[in-house]
Amino acid sequence: MRVVRALLVVVIVIAAFAVSARTLDGPQPQAVGTAVSAPVRLAVVGDSLSAGTSRYLGNGLDDGTWITSAVGDDIEFVGGWARSGATPDQMSRHVQPVPDVDVLVILAGTNAVRLHRTLAEEADAYRDIVRSIRPHSVLIAALPPYDWQPDAAAAYNRALRELAVSEGWLWGDPWKFARDGSTWVDGVSADGTHPAGPDQYRRLGDAMRELILRAHDDEAITLAAE
Repeated sequence: MRVVRALLVVVIVIAAFAVSARTLDGPQPQAVGTAVSAPVRLAVVGDSLSAGTSRYLGNGLDDGTWITSAVGDDIEFVGGWARSGATPDQMSRHVQPVPDVDVLVILAGTNAVRLHRTLAEEADAYRDIVRSIRPHSVLIAALPPYDWQPDAAAAYNRALRELAVSEGWLWGDPWKFARDGSTWVDGVSADGTHPAGPDQYRRLGDAMRELILRAHDDEAITLAAE
């Protein structure tokens, strides 16, 4: 009887070891209640700073838009609208709803400054864009320096930041690497309006990526553009 019991114990131990070995070799079970984090669903509305080398975002991402380097395993670009030369008012008329957007980035206003329009004339357009997309979080990005009208661009930026605060949106300045007061850092822009090529767009994308991930967590972003 003792021999039978001993053999039974050996069989149980061997069986347990075999189950354990299969568990270690295969995928580990997840704890109850945990889930793999889904990527942040990103929508973008803007002008040539986001549109890419084709001058229209609808043609796809390329090395002439910051979005290309901002997306990855944890950020997924899901739509929006951007065209070279567009003002916020034009954007609001063309943008279409995008389902289930976590973060909407609006990088717009340089062309309004170019046309001598103030933020007061464009504020409703920003609101209309947000109403069309209906995202979880809104990130208003500061304008870059604009060498042709630096004071007007700075004034627009200040008013834009105030609008973001009043609407409960988030505000961020991804241009700190490019900004020297109200003008561009030497070598970052070739025309006083846009980043100078793919390398600078990648730097912009890296800065945007950090802001987008923070915006997804609804952090209060107060990186003001001076």
